[in-house]
Amino acid sequence: MKRTNAIITTANDKDTLFLESDWISIPELNSPVLIVLKTDQIGPEEFGRMKSFLSGQEITKSHRFRFSDDRKSYIVVHGFLRWMLGRHLGIPPEAIEFTCGLYGKPSVSGYFRKMFFNLSHSSGVSVFAFDPDYEIGVDVERINEEFEYEPIVKQFFTQNEGQYILDSGVVSNKRFYEIWTRKEAYLKAVGAGITKGLDVEVLKEKINGNSFLENGTGRMDFLFRTMIYDLHFQIALAMDIDSPGIHAYVIKKTGNRLPINKFL
Repeated sequence: MKRTNAIITTANDKDTLFLESDWISIPELNSPVLIVLKTDQIGPEEFGRMKSFLSGQEITKSHRFRFSDDRKSYIVVHGFLRWMLGRHLGIPPEAIEFTCGLYGKPSVSGYFRKMFFNLSHSSGVSVFAFDPDYEIGVDVERINEEFEYEPIVKQFFTQNEGQYILDSGVVSNKRFYEIWTRKEAYLKAVGAGITKGLDVEVLKEKINGNSFLENGTGRMDFLFRTMIYDLHFQIALAMDIDSPGIHAYVIKKTGNRLPINKFL
């Protein structure tokens, strides 16, 4: 029987087992998890550890970034992803091997345990989504009040989406980011390129039975969840409709450690 009441909840000590280390604490990935991380709060020790997890190819790619902040963000994001997956899969983070789909979506396979994941980054904020059972997509965008979004809406959005955004007056900018991040999350969940599927309407909370996955496994019914982080960042999730919900966390700097806190 399908469950249609998937929700986002904050975690508490009763339903989450935290894995401790000398520099960070994280939840286990036995259920869907969303983690928000600010890359500028990562200190030298934590940065060095995350960098040590990267493959030679990832190190080479990081050197291609012109600006040091972009280079640091890349290292932190991919090092943290490897650390999370290594904890779940029970292998060293640096030993994880990724495969990429037709449009570049990374995945891990061939291990005793499985994990579906997705990540997104915008203006120093990185968002990671994990699901042990179903495909998942996530997108984060910094809300730019000056961005001229009307041409994108007219070219790529459906008529209903355009009306929802353009007829909303002073909140039209926020509605644009709400719909845009939903589309991105959906496309990333199904493993499609950004030029494919933009015509899929994401106004409703659910998309039923019209999503062919890139890996050929068939159709999925998706459930959307959106939220605002730190007043300026729009986050959207595309989850399988059978997912029981997602626990959301934010990692914040406190003293010399990076404890994980409830997502507010």
